[in-house]
Amino acid sequence: MSVLPKIQEFLDQLAIIKAKLAEMGFKQNQTNTREGLANLTRTYMTDFDPTVFAVDDVVLNGRYPVPIRIYIPDFSQSLPVAAFIHGGGHMCGSITVYDNIVRKLAKTTNHIIISIDYRLAPEFPYPTGIEDSKVAIRGIFAILNERKVKYRDRKLTLIGDSGGAAVCASIVMDKEFVAIEQITKQVLIYPSLDYTLTSPSMGKFAEGYLLDKAKIAWYVENYLQNAEDRKSISPVYGEFYSSMPETMVITAAYDPLQDEGMAYYNNVVNIGVNAELIKVDGVIHAYLMLENLCAEECNKTYLEINKFLNH
Repeated sequence: MSVLPKIQEFLDQLAIIKAKLAEMGFKQNQTNTREGLANLTRTYMTDFDPTVFAVDDVVLNGRYPVPIRIYIPDFSQSLPVAAFIHGGGHMCGSITVYDNIVRKLAKTTNHIIISIDYRLAPEFPYPTGIEDSKVAIRGIFAILNERKVKYRDRKLTLIGDSGGAAVCASIVMDKEFVAIEQITKQVLIYPSLDYTLTSPSMGKFAEGYLLDKAKIAWYVENYLQNAEDRKSISPVYGEFYSSMPETMVITAAYDPLQDEGMAYYNNVVNIGVNAELIKVDGVIHAYLMLENLCAEECNKTYLEINKFLNH
């Protein structure tokens, strides 16, 4: 199967715009990158669900208040809890940009979901985003108790998208943290898991599929500013262990990150932990943000996540 016609049309238009910008000497920076991602969801994800109640809070990391948003799909019952860590290559994305996606996740899975607004590179390089997310995760149940929100138990699911999935998988490499916080499941949506950028799909889909290899390299350079060993901090090369959370990996058929997602899934299976791999045909990286162009594929994705979390 090839790229869905509507998505291909979008990619063709994007190629024309990029060529014009290149002619004018366009320079990528954190501001236009953040605007670009925000504009994507604003344009292509217009189905807003106002029925999911949402309330904001903060968790302190030292003197820094990490913003969180709590999504509650149903007040009448005690629900399971998940933390959502947004994508954006560690440089962009926010609670606001991912609001619609988290609403759909909360509604479809019937989970209370806490969305975390961790600090971004280049202002706050590795490992600030991971530390902010850990602090927020540690504070989740205290905040739910304070707000008298009913929840089923203290077990926790992590859900991450793209760079947020990298944060999730990095957190899961911390065995002690996973045990203390009772993280029992993780859902990695088109995850970025290999900072060496050496997988076959990275070459195969290097250009022309929204997320270019050159852009990924730029994200990584802005995120890793202190000569980190890229391989040793890449979750796909991390230590997989028998008590790690059950894992779902979702990959897009035309995504340079596809192979690292598959490699991570294989590593989880090889250690004897329950895992599921979903490869979505006809779509590109970040397709959940392009919902108007691939509604069927998006709906199927939410239903598969629901099945994994609840059945």
